[in-house]
Amino acid sequence: MTLKLKVVVCLLSCLITMPVIAQETFKARGILVATNKATLSTELSARVIAVPKRMGESFKQGDSLIRLDCRLFEAQLEKVDAETKVAQARLDNTQQLNRLNSIGTLEVTIAQAELQKVQAERTMAQLNVERCDIKAPFDGVVEQLDSHTFEVVQQQQALMKIVGLNRLEADIIVPAQWMAWLMINKAITLQVEETQQTLQAVVSHIGPSVDPTSQTIQIRATIKKVPVKVLPGMSVVAMFQ
Repeated sequence: MTLKLKVVVCLLSCLITMPVIAQETFKARGILVATNKATLSTELSARVIAVPKRMGESFKQGDSLIRLDCRLFEAQLEKVDAETKVAQARLDNTQQLNRLNSIGTLEVTIAQAELQKVQAERTMAQLNVERCDIKAPFDGVVEQLDSHTFEVVQQQQALMKIVGLNRLEADIIVPAQWMAWLMINKAITLQVEETQQTLQAVVSHIGPSVDPTSQTIQIRATIKKVPVKVLPGMSVVAMFQ
């Protein structure tokens, strides 16, 4: 066989085999996780007076999820409001006397500092009042309820677990050898095992290190559109073209 004929045969062989390689599908297993998930706790020690949502009920961002008895903190705020008015009046009086050269600038400086101190106390009191009403940070569903009406809760105590269902991602474990062609924004298909639904996603994150024992790496894929009945915790088979 001549050299020219060998080159032609080689080119034809490459053209025949290339589409087969491009259409090859690689599969890996993963699990769905919620992008938005949180455990709500309290920054105050107070009695629970209302829990509007129950386990499994949905809510919108800004909805009240847990309300605490705020009468003590509201009274503290009223007290500081009164002290703020007194401090402001004292400052106005000292400034007027200073303009008349009846007192020195030291008294004015002290009156200004006292007003700033009371204003800071008012800010803290206002924050405590706002903490009495724990609001939803995102749209979601109540996953677990750990507090009930009439209970007295303590600081940092977990009250409720919430999860968002509108934004899901998939954590997938793939062989480290795939790093040769795997890249951010690569389109993949996810097959949900529990519901047999098909999801379209893109690779959004690639793990920074390879597991030395299994020679695998973790990636995360963002799902473009989450259909009904697809929930966090479901298993998926990821298919890469």
